[in-house]
Amino acid sequence: MEQLSIVIGLIVAHLLGDFYFQPSSWVESRNTKHLQSNALYFHALLHGVLALIALVTVSCITLVAQKETGLADMDFTALLMVAGGVLLSHFLIDAVKSYARASTLAFTLDQLAHIAVIIILWAALTHQFEALLKQVLLIDYQHLAIVLAYLVILKPTSIFIKQLLSPWTKELDSMVKPKETAQLVQLPIQNTLAMAGQRIGYLERLLILTFVLINQFAAIGFLLAAKSIFRFGDLSKSEDKKLTEYVLLGTLTSVVITIGVGLTTRWFIGKL
Repeated sequence: MEQLSIVIGLIVAHLLGDFYFQPSSWVESRNTKHLQSNALYFHALLHGVLALIALVTVSCITLVAQKETGLADMDFTALLMVAGGVLLSHFLIDAVKSYARASTLAFTLDQLAHIAVIIILWAALTHQFEALLKQVLLIDYQHLAIVLAYLVILKPTSIFIKQLLSPWTKELDSMVKPKETAQLVQLPIQNTLAMAGQRIGYLERLLILTFVLINQFAAIGFLLAAKSIFRFGDLSKSEDKKLTEYVLLGTLTSVVITIGVGLTTRWFIGKL
């Protein structure tokens, strides 16, 4: 448990440094000036200091508890090296990210890279490389099947539903086609709303698949009921009948596909 407290402490330090102690002005400066930004260096130094504080704190707690393992056997030099590794890696990762376009993918890869470095440094500090490798080798077909299921219900399912609903989409587009004078104003809004709908579909299918895999089918009913309540006011008018049918068809198709993928996955991994 003492060894796990080390990696937890380092992750807490990372979250504090990236999301609580980093002013927005630092982010703007880094993204515009890149390596010439002083904020980039201050931010990396902050992470190094926070990591060292976390390590020393865990070390003190371990010593007070008089444990014979964990950081009680570590010297301050080792702690400084780990903190230095956090500082250097954070600087390099954020420097590379500063040249990337701001996006969800860039943000996700950035955070995964930081967490991966923390885990590697933790394994080096606590001599857990062998144990970490054993955990990696425990990955089998069941884990891969679950990963495959999540991949299937995202982009491929979204494309399938889009193609399935394309006849109704064209009909609805013709019904709400904007006037030529306002077309330039309305089309960007429509595109943004379409992207938001796609993201909602992703989240909905992620939740449904998770509920199926953990055998919580009642939660699926709660999710669908909540969605129906939110959409009731928009779809209860008689003139919105076609839109109501369109939304219901898309929702039910999404639910059926996701439940089918979930049940197939559970059968494949021997949970049914």
